[in-house]
Amino acid sequence: MDSKQASSTSTDSSSLTPEEVVDRHRAVYLIFLLHGVGMLMSWNMFITIAPQYYVSYWFTVDGNATHYAESFMSVVGVTSQIPNVGVMFVNMAVVFAGSLMLRVAIPLIINCFIVAVIIALVIFVQPNDNDRNWFYIVTLIIIISMNLCNGIYQNSIYGIVADFPDNYPNSLIIGNNVCGIFTSVMSIMTTLDVNISVAVSPDNVMLNALLYFSISLGILVFCGLSLILLVKLPYYVHIMALGESAREKDNAEAPTLAQYFECLSQCWVQLFNNFFVYFVTLIVFPAMMTETPFYRTPGEPWGSVFPENLYYAINTFLNFNVFASLGSFTANYIQLPTPRFLWIPVLLRVVFIPFFMFCNYQPIGKLRTVEVIFKNEWWFTIGGSVMAFTCGYFSSLALIYTPK
Repeated sequence: MDSKQASSTSTDSSSLTPEEVVDRHRAVYLIFLLHGVGMLMSWNMFITIAPQYYVSYWFTVDGNATHYAESFMSVVGVTSQIPNVGVMFVNMAVVFAGSLMLRVAIPLIINCFIVAVIIALVIFVQPNDNDRNWFYIVTLIIIISMNLCNGIYQNSIYGIVADFPDNYPNSLIIGNNVCGIFTSVMSIMTTLDVNISVAVSPDNVMLNALLYFSISLGILVFCGLSLILLVKLPYYVHIMALGESAREKDNAEAPTLAQYFECLSQCWVQLFNNFFVYFVTLIVFPAMMTETPFYRTPGEPWGSVFPENLYYAINTFLNFNVFASLGSFTANYIQLPTPRFLWIPVLLRVVFIPFFMFCNYQPIGKLRTVEVIFKNEWWFTIGGSVMAFTCGYFSSLALIYTPK
């Protein structure tokens, strides 16, 4: 197709109204939802298997937690956030590079390579004193690299979806939470020795880790292949042509610094809301919640309604992901408070940090000296549910409100 034909096609597409081009079978929406799953799949699989594979299997020796085990989950929480600032500048710097789709595809390919490296480490490297130090360092490098790729991937896919109607960006958040539910159910099933495609023993940590990361790799490959279909769908082509036409009209193909500040001045409140929702959430989940065991006095038998070997899998991971998904889904239909007042409940969520500290929070290797106030497990369970629901709901609202 020559340039005149391409121009004509773009013009014909952009001259149509959104009502004249339909997302048949919701194919575009479902592909975006798939990428919502894919952008967090590698990280969710990692963080779900981390307490079992890294903390207990690699960094605990003869039942005694090494200093690697004591610090791992907290360091992971911090290390995973380091790339975020870098991603912001990278996405601004490569704005002239053109295709957002290219900036989706490349991180996907790199992430496939990273997960393949993890699989190789699971297969070929076993825990021992000589390898523990370098394995810890390499794992942190992997975490930074994975989150850097996920950050570019996530920012770029949001950039693409921004041209679509309001509920399309929210499909990514719903996909994020569906991914979390999937990994939580995986954790429960492997613990219960349920057959998925092969028999999985809860005692065989290496096999569990191999299963987790292999599924993660498969989903990432599937996401990559879905891009080939996405760019050929008429609804996608039409909406992207409309967005391209609008940017050309506003001379926004290569935004100036002034245009960045103008845009920021109009949407910074919702950007802050989105940031602060996740800032509070990531302090509490998973690090604090996975270090808050069921409260019982020394010698007291297990008394939780949840089985001991599934306590964190159900009461932390599944609880969070189910209610975060419900929150995101609810935001499609109920949108309160209004954009002007959303910052108020977002800031109030900071109370979750001291709340969980006054539950039975016991960081590994530290002696708790403050009295536990919320001893009943239902405080922890319901608090986790509310924290998760508000995370999904308010983050979705902030995303929906940002373009308005």
